[in-house]
Amino acid sequence: MIPFARRQDGVHLAMSEGERAVLASLTEQLQQVLGGDLSSDPVAARMFPDAYPSDTEASDEFRRWTQADLLTQKTANADLVHDWLTGARDGAMTPQDEQAWLRCLTDLRLTIAERLGITDAATEEASYAGDAGLGLRDVYDWIGYVQEHLVTTLTPTD
Repeated sequence: MIPFARRQDGVHLAMSEGERAVLASLTEQLQQVLGGDLSSDPVAARMFPDAYPSDTEASDEFRRWTQADLLTQKTANADLVHDWLTGARDGAMTPQDEQAWLRCLTDLRLTIAERLGITDAATEEASYAGDAGLGLRDVYDWIGYVQEHLVTTLTPTD
């Protein structure tokens, strides 16, 4: 599986239809999370962490001024990636497309990490032993591979 390919005109999406379908489904789920009630979803704490963990008032003020813009950007990233996965966009990616892909893949991994209870290296390692996230752990790793491949594809090979 080669998710991305560098050609003369830039980076192109090279995923199989099956891979695109899986990632499109995950992106749709992310869009639902972002469009839902984030105040009751623990994934919001991962996507919009406290800027000042020891100062609730300062964190609330920071969130008040930044969360709407961050939510708008995260939603736009997910929408753009979904367009690529469903064929609404095609050809060479622009630098903005590339950044949207990287950020959306990060948001997908954060969302899945929250669902799996991964918060650090120890809980990540422990997630391999449990079966609560069976299958979801594989998806988490696969998205990491896709993200790593994109970074490698974007890195100049001078």
